[in-house]
Amino acid sequence: MVLAGQEAGERSVRYLTQSRLMLESEQVINGFASHSPAVPQRVCAQLLSVPTRYALWHVRHEQAMGAVADARLRQRQVLALRAFALGQIHGSALVRYLRDCQVVGAARDWTLRDFFGVTDPRHATLLAHRAYLLAASSHVCAVELLDLANDGRGVELLVDYEQTYGQFFSMFCDYSRAKQNGESCVLASLLPEVRAAAATLRRRILEGDSRRARRPRIDHLPRDRTLTIQAHTLVQHPHRP
Repeated sequence: MVLAGQEAGERSVRYLTQSRLMLESEQVINGFASHSPAVPQRVCAQLLSVPTRYALWHVRHEQAMGAVADARLRQRQVLALRAFALGQIHGSALVRYLRDCQVVGAARDWTLRDFFGVTDPRHATLLAHRAYLLAASSHVCAVELLDLANDGRGVELLVDYEQTYGQFFSMFCDYSRAKQNGESCVLASLLPEVRAAAATLRRRILEGDSRRARRPRIDHLPRDRTLTIQAHTLVQHPHRP
């Protein structure tokens, strides 16, 4: 990866240009669509399979990479890439939750309606799928760019954040659905602890922390905290049409 301000044989960088960021990202999408683990391969292949969808991704990703390039200094660009990757984790969380937790039927329809504000479950499914592909594809690119920029610690922190945020998001959705149905949720008392763990990781990522992240163990978290659902600002609803 050739970077502006980098001489031959050097691994230290000054800054990454927008054109180089986009070139690397395009190569990542094409490469992962051909040879990669199952989920990234499927995401990138589906993105490329619909030209209009790929064009939309390209415009959005290029805008984001322009903002990264404008930071100019390497450390600022790394932090900008970390922040961008965080946003893509949030953007892909809904479909990952539905898929990994096997949420189907009425529960799935209610969750999609709650996030997208539409009553037609088919329309909501299409919106969720598109948002997921756009976010997941950009996340793959951001992680690869961080790796190429030698921010291995940032990649590790993001992996841990994705797992911790996924736990929080899953518990949040389960609790919200149970509350709507007038039912109790066994894990409700754990939500504040998991949210705090995710928020701590997020802060470390955005502040440039290079220490190894530590993921909380759910079974060791205290169960005597009161849930304040209004405080869960980590869950952000997608932009509604």
